[in-house]
Amino acid sequence: MRQLSLRLRSIFLAIVLLAFFAPFTVVILDEAYTDSLTEAKMSELRLMNLGLLSAFELDGDLPYMPEILYEEQLNLPGSGYLGVIVFRDEVIWQSASALEYTFTPPNIDVAVGNELFLESYTPAFDKNANFFVYAFTAEFASSRDFEPVRFYIFNNKALFEDERSTFLSTTWQWIFTLCLALLIFIVIGISLVLLPVRKLIDEISQASRGEKRQLSSRYPVEFDSLKQSINGLLHTEAAQRTRYKNSLGDLAHSLKTPLAVASGHKTLPSEVGEALRQIDNIIKRQLKRASAGKTGWQQGIAVQPVLNKLADAMDKVYQEKALTIEFEVDDNIQFKGDETDFMELSGNLLDNACKAAKNRVLVSAKIKSGWLVIHVEDDGPGIPYDKKTLLLERGTRLDTYEEGHGIGMALVADLVSIYEGRMQIENSELGGANIVLQFPNHA
Repeated sequence: MRQLSLRLRSIFLAIVLLAFFAPFTVVILDEAYTDSLTEAKMSELRLMNLGLLSAFELDGDLPYMPEILYEEQLNLPGSGYLGVIVFRDEVIWQSASALEYTFTPPNIDVAVGNELFLESYTPAFDKNANFFVYAFTAEFASSRDFEPVRFYIFNNKALFEDERSTFLSTTWQWIFTLCLALLIFIVIGISLVLLPVRKLIDEISQASRGEKRQLSSRYPVEFDSLKQSINGLLHTEAAQRTRYKNSLGDLAHSLKTPLAVASGHKTLPSEVGEALRQIDNIIKRQLKRASAGKTGWQQGIAVQPVLNKLADAMDKVYQEKALTIEFEVDDNIQFKGDETDFMELSGNLLDNACKAAKNRVLVSAKIKSGWLVIHVEDDGPGIPYDKKTLLLERGTRLDTYEEGHGIGMALVADLVSIYEGRMQIENSELGGANIVLQFPNHA
């Protein structure tokens, strides 16, 4: 059985989502609108009740209310607003709007100084209607003592329900219209979204027939990895030759530090033998990388001993500068990789720092949020902002570094990338450059 197309699947999904969206939206809007109207109604009735309270007077045991109230709704019969005052369990006053009703004291008891708002109440004077009720009790001085007087405002909910029904009807009409418009736009949008897919399929077909050497058209970012993978397959042989050439250049530069140690002595002490062995390891490592690319993860190595060994070498190479090389390394810090690679990274950075430094070089390493963070800082002239990116390019050497080849920092950047790390060039508090390396260090 033939599967449904992506377009039909997308349209069917959109219809299903809209079928849930419409009633859900109406329910939410109805709840919000009803709550808003209810809050407004409570505030309105509270103000009316306050008007009754301010107009009422008690002279001994005789109540007094003006004939015309400030609230017009309480003066007009049929307005739907009714006012009642109860004193000593008797109705002593009712508003002009309630002349058609015969009141008995409502069975709504409110403590003195408190208020009560009921959203639904069926009173004894009209059992066929539903009312909002706001009640408040205050104390007034009578001939006996201070006595409670209860004030009630009733409001017929018929107008409220009519207004709510009108809102629901209007909302359903607009939601239906909106859903129909959305469905039309979704159908058009799906066609536009699938257009790059059809274009990509056509270009892949041309490449498979030998009509194109690579995918050159522009696609959405979601297709970038697919496009890069296909182009990578088409250019594997060329990329392999380029990588081999670059690795040989990196190898030549990697020999610089151990060769400097060896050439600095007329005889061959023990450290020269160590340097020569390091040269052999570097050659093997670089030639292996030239043909095989990134190697697998190795057992973690201790950072402190490697840094100490490099510092001893730098002291000999730059002994005329009498540099102070300091370390701030947390205990048991390990680099999750190959020792030779770490020596290449640290050796290049430490060598550059010693070249630039006037008196002091600081190397720090710590674990932070699952990353190994290494800082190599110096008190030299620093690196200008416009030169920081340039320093990472292969074959580039800043004027402040008067020795060495320019592939040093590029080699560091390559190794950092191989180990899925990050590299930044910042300004150091010492006054010079601060090279920051970050490597994943998850257990």
